[in-house]
Amino acid sequence: MVENNIRKLKMDYAPLAKKYKLPDFDGLNRDFEIEKIEKETDYVLRTIRKAMMEKTVNSLGFLEMLMNPVNVPRMYLACVKSLTSEDMKTIDRIYRTFADLILASLEREVNYSEQGEAEMIKLIYNKWAAVKAPFGVILRRLRLSHPVEIKKEKSYFG
Repeated sequence: MVENNIRKLKMDYAPLAKKYKLPDFDGLNRDFEIEKIEKETDYVLRTIRKAMMEKTVNSLGFLEMLMNPVNVPRMYLACVKSLTSEDMKTIDRIYRTFADLILASLEREVNYSEQGEAEMIKLIYNKWAAVKAPFGVILRRLRLSHPVEIKKEKSYFG
């Protein structure tokens, strides 16, 4: 069943990819898991753009937590403290890229056009490719700075 969905999605995407010179399906799927699209639609490009934006929005939320660690989950506390000023500059650049994509995508929500969706898919794909490596570096640094064991602080239980 899932394989049939992927095959249909590829078939629906292929002529649009050719018409608008879009990224290949496998590249989109590798980075944005568009194979998880399960619904039938007459608006294939809009559905693909929305799947791509889901990853963008989730990534921006994670970066927001690093930039404003007011209520950061405890498991990330040591990671946030280990970030350098250079790391924060990189995070800020990536954050601004994702924020720009979100605003541009919101415009697509208001003003639908197949051409606009195609342009947005290309923009998201290219911007993601540009920030993928530095984002990966930040994530590796966070993982390596994460303590194996979180020490519990003494507390008073009245």
